[in-house]
Amino acid sequence: MKLQDRLAVKLLAQASAQLGKAVNETLCTEPDRRVIRALVADAKELIAEFEDQYFADTP
Repeated sequence: MKLQDRLAVKLLAQASAQLGKAVNETLCTEPDRRVIRALVADAKELIAEFEDQYFADTP
């Protein structure tokens, strides 16, 4: 696996961690929707960066 691909996979792992935090916050007794929205937005950005890097050389 190329270095660029490995770095892209790290972005995907970070997105997964952010989604995990969002799930945990959602399951709280009194979830803070602002926190959840921020975590999901962060995950979306990381996934977009992953797609840009990982699929950069794919037609």
